[in-house]
Amino acid sequence: MSYHCNSVILARPKNPEILISENKLKFITCEIICRWHMLNLERVKIQHENPEKRVKSFDIEPLREYTDQEAYAEAGRCIGCNICTQSCPASLDIGGYIRSTAVGDPADTVRIVFENLPFPAIIGRVCTHMCEDICVLYDTGGPIAIRHLKRYAADKFQDYSKILDLPKRNFINKKVAIVGGGPAGLTAAYYLAIQGVQVTLYEALPVLGGFMRTGIPRYRLPDEVIDKEINFILSLGVEVKTNARIGKDVKFADLMKNYDAVFIGVGNHKPRMTGTPGSDAKGIYHATEFLQRVNLGERIDVGKNVVVIGGGFTANDSSRVSLRLGAENVYIMYRRREIDRPGYPSLNAEEEMEESVEEKVQYIWEVTPFEYVAENGRVIGVKYWENEMVTEGHGRAKPVPQKDKVRYIQADTVIEATGQETDFSFMDDEYLKRLRLTPAGHIITNPQGMTSIPGLFSGGDSTNTARDLISAVRDADTAVIGILEYLNVMDQIADDRWLPYLDRWKKYTPNLVQR
Repeated sequence: MSYHCNSVILARPKNPEILISENKLKFITCEIICRWHMLNLERVKIQHENPEKRVKSFDIEPLREYTDQEAYAEAGRCIGCNICTQSCPASLDIGGYIRSTAVGDPADTVRIVFENLPFPAIIGRVCTHMCEDICVLYDTGGPIAIRHLKRYAADKFQDYSKILDLPKRNFINKKVAIVGGGPAGLTAAYYLAIQGVQVTLYEALPVLGGFMRTGIPRYRLPDEVIDKEINFILSLGVEVKTNARIGKDVKFADLMKNYDAVFIGVGNHKPRMTGTPGSDAKGIYHATEFLQRVNLGERIDVGKNVVVIGGGFTANDSSRVSLRLGAENVYIMYRRREIDRPGYPSLNAEEEMEESVEEKVQYIWEVTPFEYVAENGRVIGVKYWENEMVTEGHGRAKPVPQKDKVRYIQADTVIEATGQETDFSFMDDEYLKRLRLTPAGHIITNPQGMTSIPGLFSGGDSTNTARDLISAVRDADTAVIGILEYLNVMDQIADDRWLPYLDRWKKYTPNLVQR
């Protein structure tokens, strides 16, 4: 039996009986060391679509797909240390699926991702990819393009059922209600349904996807990609009730009474406005509302000049959507310095800014808007102060407005990307009083994902402070195990190979024995 090796990447054998001797392992280890010196360490650059062309359309993704040869070359750079897994909130076996890609087996790549995550194509486009920030090759040619490689493999398959060997579903006479059809709720639905739990998912909107559908622009995450992965989850027999507003159409208390457990993944969709004088003028939006309306099909007239308040990823998304709606000049105004913006320093933040700058988004750093100027009830401009960054002791520098430095900028539309919070109005008072929250308003859960109310589990943006898709998936993975243990059905599950891995971190060894 010969072992195919691409650079230092070793494939898993098809025969589960094949074992590797100690001498053979020593030989392979020596070969890995030798091949390290022969590697091309330069990252295979992902190609960008023409910014002048893409900024006119929601249908053009900014980044092109890797070709087969580009994917093989990029995956072949990996040295197999698997340190990246340590920083992945969902604990994916990153080293495992990079190896599969390097040897030309994208189906195995997808299978490995599905051990913890049912959204390989989605996460392959929009993940914050913290794993790349700790790649040992970061300063030596650039980190492995982990996110792009996941997308490359997932896009090879339109129907995951043809490559995943899911167990035959056997119902275990337990019912779980899921409130919220976003990444956390859908993940929980997927893994619970595999194990035979009867899952009913309630979503207030007419479509599923949560922030994936309403908060991420279509040029970054196309509808057909979302549909492919959500439809696969629903194919497992998950019952869905859209346009079902808990607290109005369905009482929360009834869910708690009629189901054996309830999982809430309602996210943060309640806008947090600044209250700047003039906020009641027409043409002023919160980014959450603005992105949702556009993503659901509305074409908002933003005019010629758009000002976005905030410096994070949502601000960048709002600015680039505005360009695609016809704006000629788009400005992002942030109260701190460029190096203080949310998400920095990270490769993800750098990539986001690179794409925005390509599209001619303009940044105005260290400013504080203090008035929205209106004429005939509609915003026409923004007055703002320049800030001075002041450091007190060893703390973070604070922006201090210099009120003698007043500036003005024209604006037909103002978008506040200034954060959002969870709306708990869907819960009955009797339950809301028992629900423990942090001072910042996040739901407190135990290590199994259960809240202070027995049988009620939670995850996603309403629960964790990371507020990204991959962390929402991790919360759901944790809650799935917690729910099954709470229901006392771990001895009835269909196949424990399809339980999410919660703590995968391990030192790298050539994976020549099939798991």
